[in-house]
Formats: sequence, structure tokens, C-alpha cells
Amino acid sequence: MRMLEGLRQFGLERHDFPTLLGNVATLLRMMTLNIDSRNTKRIPFIFYVWMLVSLFCYVYGFPISVFWFIFLRDEEEELLKKIIAFSQLTVCTGSVGMYLHMYWNKNKLNRIIDAYILCDSQVVPYSRMSRNIQVALKSVKKRAFIFWIFAMSQVVIYFMIRPLVLDRNSMKDYQLLWGLDPIVETPNFEISLFVIMMISTVSVFAPLNILVLLMVIVGYSEAHLLALSEELLYLWEDAEIDYQMQSPKNLQIDEFVKRRLENIIKSHAQSIEMFQQVEDLFRNGFAIQFMLNSVSLVACLMGGLQNTYVQTPFTLMLIGMDCFTGQNLMDASLTFEAAVYSCKWERFEKNNMKSVLLMLRNAQKTMQLSAGGVAFLNYACFTTIVKTIYSTYTAFQSSHVDTGETKELTTF
Repeated sequence: MRMLEGLRQFGLERHDFPTLLGNVATLLRMMTLNIDSRNTKRIPFIFYVWMLVSLFCYVYGFPISVFWFIFLRDEEEELLKKIIAFSQLTVCTGSVGMYLHMYWNKNKLNRIIDAYILCDSQVVPYSRMSRNIQVALKSVKKRAFIFWIFAMSQVVIYFMIRPLVLDRNSMKDYQLLWGLDPIVETPNFEISLFVIMMISTVSVFAPLNILVLLMVIVGYSEAHLLALSEELLYLWEDAEIDYQMQSPKNLQIDEFVKRRLENIIKSHAQSIEMFQQVEDLFRNGFAIQFMLNSVSLVACLMGGLQNTYVQTPFTLMLIGMDCFTGQNLMDASLTFEAAVYSCKWERFEKNNMKSVLLMLRNAQKTMQLSAGGVAFLNYACFTTIVKTIYSTYTAFQSSHVDTGETKELTTF
């Protein structure tokens, strides 16, 4: 029963912020990363062993083996395999780099999570703002859940199920590992299978869970902004209702508006400060990961979509979800800015008008995720990346690739 209740926490009906964080924290604890300082339980030792073995397999299976496979193994008719091996190396390096970056900065990450938890605890339960946050967080959890399931299904099929259900000859289509050639013989086959499965832990599972964490905390900033927008739109109406219900009427409407504006301004400033910490933590990791993923996609196209039919959509999805998350936050920020304009400020007294003007200045600084502070992650960024990747591919294809050398292989 306890296990069943734990699984229910991952359901869409449980979408409050502490539960969302608890879901992600459970996944990341398996990757030896504790993001919730409230959880003082030690991470089981077996998870540390699992991650160390996975990191060792990654170093052996990609940097070492790919270098040997590309530069030291001189075999004819393997150009296509080498291109695909290089594409896998780049995308996995970016993913592992993001995981190591988060692990190195885990104390800073814990402080950010604590700030978000504190912000959520300050929202009055069962209030309109609380309900609006819950509605927005349900959408956040739904898209994070769909993304995680879809991405994990691709990974499980490619890295785990596919090598098990196919015969040994199918392993010839995988990148060869240094010292394990020929791969179809025992024990080379079994060792290669184990290494491939362990690589997926550190190069795919951990970065996926970190991306889901980003979707949750940025999604809370989005939900918080949308809820504050609703509070602004109903500000004057709430003041009038409050005044009518008073007996005796000893509180003026302007005083009610002043107190509410002070709370909204404080809450908005807190949201900006928290998000800035998130941006500072992720921006450099995004820049490196986007660069490596773009190189990987160019190599995928060079290798042919028929040979990279799993890796190409997976890599595109990593870039796309970052841009999608950034676009939603930007839209919420613009919604808040529009709400400041529409809060019927013209009916306020002079001091309250000044408060609205101050809030408007802050609102005009749109909250946006960025890659290295250079490219803002949104739909325009995604289309630019896709166009740049395809342009680079066509340039290489026309100037460097001899089509006579790139014979089709069986599906990789």
C-alpha cells in the first residue's frame, strides 16, 4: 500500500508544487543528486555504485572507444558508422556535462529549490491565487510527464530492448568498442551489451531528469506570474467588494489597493530574483549543450535519417523542450506586463499610480531563459537553430561528402 501511494504521487491529480518537486527529487536521488534539503535521508550506496559504473562505461564507450574507432581503426566502408559514432559522442557529452555541472553546483541548486519552496509556502491556501497556481502547475506536470514518458520510451527501446530482441549480427551495426572486436563473439557481445545499457544511465536518464526539474521550477515561475496577473486584473473589483462588505466602512478603497499592490510588487520581485538564480545556474550549461547538440544533429543528417531515426528526434526534442519552456515563461511574463496595463490604474490615487509605474518598469524586463546570455530560448530560437543545422548540413554535403563513399548500412 505504501508503494502504491508513492506511485500515486506521480499521477496528474497530484500537481501541487511540493509534490512536483518530490517527484523530480525521487528521480534525481537515483542519480545521486539530492535537490531537496528537507530530505535528510542518505542516498542508498547502491546508487553511487551504479553511477560510478555508468560514468566509467561512458568514458570507455564514448571518448576512448570513439577516438579509437574514428582515428585509429582503418577499415574501408565504415565512414558512415564513424559519422554516427561522432554524433552520439557529441550529444552524450553535452548531456553528461549538464549532469556534472548540476552535481558540482548542487549546493546552489538546493538554495534555489529552498527559495521556491518558501515562495510557495507564502501563498494563502485555497485563495484565488493558490487555485490559479494549481491550474497552471497541472499543465506543467502534464507536459513534463508526457515529455519524460516519450523520451524514456525511445531510450529504453533503443538502448535496452533492441539489443536484447535482435540477434548478435545486429550488434555489428552499433559503434564498436575498443578491445571488443569482433563484437558478435562471446564475451565481447555480453560486455558490449552491458556497456551500452550502462551508458544510457549517465548520458540519457540523468540529463532527462534535470530537464524535467528545469521544466518544474521554471513552470512554477510561469504559474506564479499568471496567478499574479489574475490578481492585478481583479484588483479594483476586489477593492470595491471589500468596501461594500465593510461595516462600518472604516477602510478606504485606496488603502485596500495600496496593501494589495505592495504584496503583488513584493511577490513579483521575489519571482524575478528566484528566476535570475535559475538563469545564472543553467545559462552556461545550455550554451555548451546547445552547441554540442547542434553538431550532433548535423552529423545525424550526414549519416542519414534512416540510420539515426531514434537519435535525431531525441536530440531535437532536447533542444525543443528547452525552447518550449523558455517560450512559455516569456509568454507568462508578457501576460503579467499586459495585466499591469489593464489593472484600472487610472482609478487609483496618485501614490498607488506610482506603485503601478514601478511594477510596470520591472514587468517590462521580460523573464527569459538564455544559452550563455546570447540566445534567448523561445520558438524563434528553435527555428533559427534548425535552419542553421540544415544549412550547415547542406554546406558539408555539397563540399565534403562524396556520395559514393556513403553506402547505406542496415539500420543503426
